[in-house]
Amino acid sequence: MESPRSNAAAEIKTAGLMARILFITTKQPSTNPRMRKSADALADAGHDVHVLYAFNAIWADDADLPIFYGAKWTKERVGGHLVEERGAYFISRLARKFNEWRGDEAGALCRSKNSYIRLGVKWKPDLVIGHNPGALGPLIELGSRLEIPILFDAEDFHRGETNPESIASNRIAQLEDKTLPHLKKITAASPLITQSYATLYPHLDVQTVNNAFPSKYLQTAPIRNENTLSIAWFSQVVGLDRGLEEFLDSLEFLKDINLSIHIIGLCTPEIKRHIKSKAIEQCHSMQFSPPTAEKDLFSFLSGVDIGLALELPSPQNRDICLTNKVYTYPLAGCYTLFSRTSAQIDFQREYPDAGELIDLSSPESVADVVRTLHADRDELLEKRKKAWLLAIEYLNWEMESKQLIEVVNSMLNQ
Repeated sequence: MESPRSNAAAEIKTAGLMARILFITTKQPSTNPRMRKSADALADAGHDVHVLYAFNAIWADDADLPIFYGAKWTKERVGGHLVEERGAYFISRLARKFNEWRGDEAGALCRSKNSYIRLGVKWKPDLVIGHNPGALGPLIELGSRLEIPILFDAEDFHRGETNPESIASNRIAQLEDKTLPHLKKITAASPLITQSYATLYPHLDVQTVNNAFPSKYLQTAPIRNENTLSIAWFSQVVGLDRGLEEFLDSLEFLKDINLSIHIIGLCTPEIKRHIKSKAIEQCHSMQFSPPTAEKDLFSFLSGVDIGLALELPSPQNRDICLTNKVYTYPLAGCYTLFSRTSAQIDFQREYPDAGELIDLSSPESVADVVRTLHADRDELLEKRKKAWLLAIEYLNWEMESKQLIEVVNSMLNQ
């Protein structure tokens, strides 16, 4: 029998009024763009949206401020802060370590699990949506206590984010096995992630909601760049395990071409030195920038010729995910070079005008692709324009968020 709260949610939607939707994330909003886009979409659809989030990094505090200023949803930080709420922060970390020691996966992956539950109950939502594996524990508990529908968003195939034999992978797998059987629906950020979760949990109704960006970030039509060919790669943290190093190995075969390579993200001095060592020619310029707000990132990329969507086929998640790079570059008017992962091969087949595939295991063949694009700037400009037009028509959050809104409305109306 449905609970009074579930009936109330259905009546709210039938009457055309807003529902109260709670988001749970164990990250800061600036480091969790998919959660923000989802919260924005549901707030724009008329729902009352509240976000419970956790502190992760000092650098993200400044990036959060403009997000909070323009948000149509309310928010509350859970579990303290390294500087502003040191006591609560360190107590929550001790609780996490204790839960890790005693084998409580939900508590080990969410250092403030009980606080999320307490605040969630207090807010009295009609629906709860969880982001990141750490949200699964509070999500299930809130659904049980309040007898309301709950939804989990799988931005990645979480148990496949690391080596399957690792402690982290096993912990997430155990948590998913304990919690996902209690859900009826989840959303996933790529078709192959959808397929993977549907195979593991056949009872689940899994809906793909790709990780696109809003059309407000669409840049003006690309213009031709002369002489130096500009290439960009970005991430929150710069690492050498995502295909970037393999791409840079192609520079050995491009010694006569003026290249400007832009690396955007948090980068340690050691990694920066290593990347710079790949540019052995004076005609190869390496530019490093810290993480930047989305608006500024899109603006910067609008002047770039080529965007790099580089992933390696291992671990499993990297093979089947579609990162936000895939959707960022077309909106900015960049032509994309995709490494050969299962998800990106499928994506490029569906949208061949977005870019082309490269083989990271063959630096010389990668260099051939770059050399060809450099040689004919008019042709490259046409390729960039076609990618940009794809973003206008298909590769944007307005298209993808329709799926999310349909899932949420169907759950509220059950």
